[in-house]
Amino acid sequence: MSVKVLLIGNGAREHAIAKKVVENGGSLYSFMSRENPGIADLSKKFSIGNLTRFDMLKKYRKVDFAIVGPENPLSSGITNYLEDKLKIPTCGPRKEVAKIESSKIFTRYLIDAYDIPGNVPYTICRSIEDLEDAIQEFGLEIVIKPDGLTGGKGVRVHGDHFTCFKGAKNYAKQLLTQDNEFLVEEKIKGKEFSLQVFTDGKTIIPMPLVRDYKRAYDEDKGPNTGSMGSYSLPTHDLPFLKKKDIRTALDILQKTVTALKKETGIEYRGILYGQFMKTNGKIHVIEFNVRFGDPEAINVLKLLESDFNEIAYQIINSDLKKASFANLATVCTYLVPKGYPVNPIENKTIEVDPSITSDLYYASVYRDKQDIKTTSSRAIALIETGLDLEEAKQKLNGSISKIKGELFYRNDIGVLL
Repeated sequence: MSVKVLLIGNGAREHAIAKKVVENGGSLYSFMSRENPGIADLSKKFSIGNLTRFDMLKKYRKVDFAIVGPENPLSSGITNYLEDKLKIPTCGPRKEVAKIESSKIFTRYLIDAYDIPGNVPYTICRSIEDLEDAIQEFGLEIVIKPDGLTGGKGVRVHGDHFTCFKGAKNYAKQLLTQDNEFLVEEKIKGKEFSLQVFTDGKTIIPMPLVRDYKRAYDEDKGPNTGSMGSYSLPTHDLPFLKKKDIRTALDILQKTVTALKKETGIEYRGILYGQFMKTNGKIHVIEFNVRFGDPEAINVLKLLESDFNEIAYQIINSDLKKASFANLATVCTYLVPKGYPVNPIENKTIEVDPSITSDLYYASVYRDKQDIKTTSSRAIALIETGLDLEEAKQKLNGSISKIKGELFYRNDIGVLL
């Protein structure tokens, strides 16, 4: 579809979106907080600025529509600004419904208020005494969550981040100085999975299920990261899920879209991402995200056979019809600076052999003259497809061997954990 598209964001997720826009005949215009070399090279025009400084978007008035990648600008109301002030139709939820990610307390309330299945036992705490009561109810095996956005780094889990009441109390005190309340949830154990859908506020269209790997090292060891990679299967499901589990997750997402309209009066239009956990045969909601996952977007966009620009246009116009995906396996692996995430090595050159065959997406890197260099975060995402996971992994390994630098990666992405 030949359109002028404004893309907001600058990670590997946005690089994958940018490539899809251009592949499907769109002309790309980009607004980034720092230059992503891959997005910049695909763009007709790009500019750099604070993604929550919306006044910088006035120069893009002539685009046909916008797509927003990250959650911060969405939660700050970028869609409201683009649509109301600049009259730019936008594929991404308005601030009022983006609250489903920006407020964890709102999410738990919504699930309860509209009888949506999948809530976990929780309580809202406004004091240390409330925390003590929560531990009295749930035991010490709890999860402590700040209410707002924290870039995936705010949640504290018993066993990973604290082991005694003193540790939980110290973090609670920190949160109370920042805000008046926080969330305590009972810690549940099981297998997590990601289900993303396109939605126009009424209809939802599911994308292939994806499983990602948060831990830094092989065998799921080490500290948590933004994600070290992800996989999807040719059948678009996951081996530990039954068909009824997937139907339950989809039902939760559909009811959430409906509930948001009832609660706010505003249709949720864009991508809705459900992070779920299967535990003891039941499906629980870990959280909702109001955008593509990273790297999950890379898996599903690689498989998308429909015109992405057309889908975005249908979402904006509340006329979503269908989307088709290839029946192939995908394996996506992140190459990250040595020492990541605790003490990453920065400002090191990455050399990519031009004969590389896998799709490559830049994440947090920068261009220094002709060189690509690392920052303190994830550097490059690579993805391959195959008739099965093994074929995809073998092809991917061939490409990884052609990238040189002070980098490391997990060897077991695609192992069925």
